[in-house]
This record gives sequence, C-alpha cells and structure tokens, in this order.
Amino acid sequence: MQTRTRLTFAELPGHVHEWVEGVLGAPVVRTEPASGGYSPGVAEGLFTADGSAAFLKAGHPSRNPDSPALLRSELRTLRGMPSGLPIAELIDALDEGPDGWVALVLEHVPGRQAPLPWTNATMEAVLASLADLRGPLTPAPPGQWDDAADALRDMFGHWPELADAVDLDPWLAERRHALAAAADEALAELAGDTLVHLDLRADNLMLRTDGRLIVVDWAWAVRGAAWLDPALLVIEFISSAEPDVDADAWVARIADDYGISTDLIVQVLVGILSFFEHSGRQPDPPGLPTLREFQRFQAAALRDWLKCSRHASALRAAVR
Repeated sequence: MQTRTRLTFAELPGHVHEWVEGVLGAPVVRTEPASGGYSPGVAEGLFTADGSAAFLKAGHPSRNPDSPALLRSELRTLRGMPSGLPIAELIDALDEGPDGWVALVLEHVPGRQAPLPWTNATMEAVLASLADLRGPLTPAPPGQWDDAADALRDMFGHWPELADAVDLDPWLAERRHALAAAADEALAELAGDTLVHLDLRADNLMLRTDGRLIVVDWAWAVRGAAWLDPALLVIEFISSAEPDVDADAWVARIADDYGISTDLIVQVLVGILSFFEHSGRQPDPPGLPTLREFQRFQAAALRDWLKCSRHASALRAAVR
C-alpha cells in the first residue's frame, strides 16, 4: 500500500532544484520514484548527466505539517551514524526553517525495495542486517535520543479508551484488561542502550543487487533494547509473508537470538496493536490517504495471529 499523492522532483521550486544539482555536481536527467511508503513529499532516485546517482527526500509543511519535522529527525539521526553501516548514508541536507523546505540527499542504493511477500530468505537477510547494526549502534551514538518506552507509551496505551469502540472485535473486548496489562509490561522492558529504528517495514528496507538488505528512513530512531526492532518486525512477518512462513517459528528464533522470552515479543505486539486499533478509526491525515487502510490491515493480521498463536495462549485464557 502507498500514497499516490507524492510530489515529484520536477514539481519542486527552482531554488531547491538548483541546490540539489549543486550537491550532485551535474544536472538531473532521470528520476525514479520510490515504490512504497506514506510520505507525501518527494522520494525519488536521481540520476545525473555525468552518471552519478543519489536519493532525494524533500518535504514542505503545506503538504503535511509533520513531514518536515520527520525529515529533520532523520537528518539528526544520520549525522550521528558511524560510517560503513547497512544504511543509505547522508550526502547533504537543506533546511529552510519552519515555513520552508527540508531536503535530504542520500546515497543511492543499487537495488529495489524489499519485495513482498516476505519469505524465509528475506527474513534471514533482514535479521542479518539488524545483527550488523547492533554492535556499531550499541551504545547509541552521542546525541539526545528519546527512550523507547517514552516514544511508545502513548501508542501502547489505547486499550482503556478502546472500551468505547462499539465495533471492537469481541475477542479483544473480552480481554481488554489483560491486553492493557501486557502492553504495560512490555513498556517496562524496553530500556537499553542501542539506537533502534522503531519503524521497520518492507518499504523501509532496500534489497541490494548483492542480496544485502539496507535499512532506510531513520526518522523515528530512539535509544532502547536491541531486540525491539526484530520484535516489531514480526508484525510484517505475520501480515505480509508467504503462506508457508511460520511466524511462530520466527518469534521463537528472535527470542532465542536476543535472549528474551516469546512472551515479551507478544506483549510488544499487543502494545502496537492498541495503536493500530485506535489509529485505524481516525480520519485520514493530510496528504496520507492510505495510511489508515494500512493500519487497519495490520490490526486485522495481528488480531488473527493472537487468536491462534501458540505464543499467545495466556491471552486466550485471559477472559474477563
């Protein structure tokens, strides 16, 4: 799923064009739009007359009031990253202030967005990339990073207010108190000193031509437990994998790799489900006409998984 309302490089004002081509050192002769994601701003590969390439992200508050702040957050994160990681590295940035353009020129990754549906092979590849990031990003690079629990507290905390949702799935309604308790227990375990991405999805991963997965879109990065990114990625393994993929087996694999319990992963997924259930009932944000549809899709997949997963048996028994 993706928005169809993105700006293009051709639609940017002249002075932003000039800045971009000045950074690249040659005129842009071809562009290639990103195939996924939800930003209403520019997200395009740029190819120049001298054969070089880069990736441009740009936003303006007139398109969506939150987009420039997210780009600034990503810029802050990328400036603090050590080199040589499986990420798209920053080349240069433009920030015109509260009412102007924010643009990031990034390394061009030769490849394509991580393909859906997920397979066992691509799951192996992304877990390998996260393992590669874990060492260099622990401890987190110097900077003022939010803690994961603080960043996720509001997202995990919607179960009480969902009591008023007349269309809430009865299975969830019967277990609302247990779900709220599980989400609270997850928040208490998120502390750590690793810089985590916090927003991993297939559209935030690039599959290079050499088979390596590159992690992009670092706007939500926080300091927290190293296992948090793999745990949140389980959402994608549940909702968007090949039919023969055993999501329960991958939950057990991640728990084993990071020395945590499968119960903790379930608790994190319960917390994020409260966000999807709540947000999917809200109006569309400006410039993001498909975001709520995506959130409802993820909520439905997580609900179905909780009802049958061997890792969620305690929740199934917690009827009140």
